[in-house]
Amino acid sequence: MPTVEQTIAERVEARSDRIVETLSALVSFPSIVKSNPAEAGPGERDCQLYLQKRLNALGFATDLWDPDGPALYAKYQGRPGANKGRTFEGRPNLGGTLKGSGGGRSIMLTGHIDVVPPGAAEHWTTDPFEPVLKDGFLHGRGTVDMKGGVACMLMAVEILKELDIPLSGDIVFTTVVDEEIGGMGSLAMVDRGFRADAGIMTEPTANRIAPLCHGILWGRIIIDGIGGHAELTPNAWYTSGPVDAVQLCRQMLDGIDILNRRWMFDPKKNHPLMDLPNQVIVTQMNAGEHPSSMAGRAEIIIDAQYLPSERDELGLGGKVKREIEEHVFNICQADPYLRNHPARVEWILDADCAEVPADNPFIAVFQQAVGKANLSPVLSGFGAHSDIGLPTGLGNTPTVNFGPGDPAQAHQPNERVSVRDLVNCTKAIAIAIEYWCR
Repeated sequence: MPTVEQTIAERVEARSDRIVETLSALVSFPSIVKSNPAEAGPGERDCQLYLQKRLNALGFATDLWDPDGPALYAKYQGRPGANKGRTFEGRPNLGGTLKGSGGGRSIMLTGHIDVVPPGAAEHWTTDPFEPVLKDGFLHGRGTVDMKGGVACMLMAVEILKELDIPLSGDIVFTTVVDEEIGGMGSLAMVDRGFRADAGIMTEPTANRIAPLCHGILWGRIIIDGIGGHAELTPNAWYTSGPVDAVQLCRQMLDGIDILNRRWMFDPKKNHPLMDLPNQVIVTQMNAGEHPSSMAGRAEIIIDAQYLPSERDELGLGGKVKREIEEHVFNICQADPYLRNHPARVEWILDADCAEVPADNPFIAVFQQAVGKANLSPVLSGFGAHSDIGLPTGLGNTPTVNFGPGDPAQAHQPNERVSVRDLVNCTKAIAIAIEYWCR
């Protein structure tokens, strides 16, 4: 007689087409998030309505609501997830609860359905929002980040229901918007009261359990030079204009490289579960006003990481902000112009981080389930930011990352996930629910 785990695994294999069909439906909704929330189209809402219909059919009591961005910001200002200017009209969150028979431990399955813009169409070999199955991979925007994970968590529940496997604990299912622009959707979800005894956030981890993620700082380094004619000889020692802001940018970039070399060997910037040390990554640059004029102003946009051990008293990256500001100041001291006209740092975003200790009871249960799905139970770190800090910290729901797909595919053109990854992920989540909530 097959074991419960074998029965679940066999049913998941038999339902692989349904998993692909579910993910294809999710990808077909262009649920793009923008820095200006007013520019969002109907894709987020349409995707949530599709998921709500699927949850209702499984017996979930569902809640679909447009969060109140300004009210949330007023309530949580200065705390993780509270981002000024975010609005949610027509951009709902979705939550649902499937009650168990009672007395068991509850689990929350959570993810985001917003995706980043696909970028230039010529960089894609397929339409980003018309999913294509080819050579064992499903192609399309969001297949990895992270509608693949959402499809797996939905199908895991659906298969447990098909098999009529009894559960004592509740299953909580939440999908949020706005994750790709700072995490206020997850803040709204936790504020709404959704929580459980443990949680799985199905961000792409190549089906590895990742109980740790980075915090992320976005900052703008502003450098003011003095514009002037590009072909004329500038005055020596910056006694008057022009002063080339592009040249000053080069000095700032060299200084950032020095900081990264220092962090490479700093124990505070490294974690045994992370592949790389914390870094300050330059992601955007903007300089200059005219082809024949020296740039009078330049901006360098940075993405900097921090670890849970570096959090400040609010659970954010204030200590690391001050560290970077001090380094920028010291870079300026080496230049006679910048010494008197120092660059300044404006902070754009601070997205929190979290770590669930390896001795948390859910970790051992999940490792056992992952092993039964013939996956590696070895713990790893999630190098990017994810929203696990909000349910873990504010919601008292220790939440780990675990999802299908190579995380390096996230945000890339021609994003794709293997069907095998989807099937294996669905197995692991379904078995974990049965173990934890039985």
